[in-house]
Amino acid sequence: MNKISQTIPVQHDTVFSPYKASQFDDAIRFLAEKGFTGVELAITYPDKVDDQALLLKLTNAGLVATTLSTGQAYRYANVFLASSDKDIRSTAINLIIGHINLSAKLNRPPVTIGLLRGKLEGDGKDILLQNLRLALEPCISHAIRMGVMLQIEPINRDETTMLNNIEETLQFLSTIGSPEKVGVLYDTYHSYKDDGNMVEAIKTAGSKITNVHFADSHRGLPGFGEIEFVPVVNALNEIGYKGAYTLETLSIPDANFINENYHNFIAMILNK
Repeated sequence: MNKISQTIPVQHDTVFSPYKASQFDDAIRFLAEKGFTGVELAITYPDKVDDQALLLKLTNAGLVATTLSTGQAYRYANVFLASSDKDIRSTAINLIIGHINLSAKLNRPPVTIGLLRGKLEGDGKDILLQNLRLALEPCISHAIRMGVMLQIEPINRDETTMLNNIEETLQFLSTIGSPEKVGVLYDTYHSYKDDGNMVEAIKTAGSKITNVHFADSHRGLPGFGEIEFVPVVNALNEIGYKGAYTLETLSIPDANFINENYHNFIAMILNK
């Protein structure tokens, strides 16, 4: 059965969660009580995480880590994988390797390559993509050794110049041999912005989809914007998607609204 998850920050607060990092213990307790079965962990510095203590907390709450999100390192560590500066690129690679190592200790949730690839830097798209290919090589090799899935998240063109939709992301993966340990994180908000036909995008990606984010057209709670989610869920069921469904939204209009109406999200997933 698909895990039902929500993003929770571990070290630094994020706008994509109604919880602060300091509320981690309360957050996992609340989610477990309300029927969630997993959490996406937003982690900046994986080497600073007490993996055994974190795993124990999740286990005691009856939850599993469904994803390790790496994007906060772009902001807080000021590094990105597609940098032309070898030192910056090397630091970003080491952070991803650290996330892979942490994943292996948390029962191997996928590790996301989101904004840590870079955003709107000025080297030009072709150069950035080539730098990204170079950076991913050691990351993929290490992921294979550790049995951990890496996943690239298509992010809309307003936020990054690279890999904005499913088609472009799959094409990029083909240039690195489409390794088995690299999948696609499908985000409904980004897909709405850049894929055009969301159902066709899901069918095109098929088995390469290893994780799913849910947010509506305004990046708020699903069911309160313009996206029609029933066809999206049906398409994911049709391709046999077995991964987690994660609520990753802005807290619009506030955090209480998200926590009071999360059941709309769960109902969509369960088709109830």
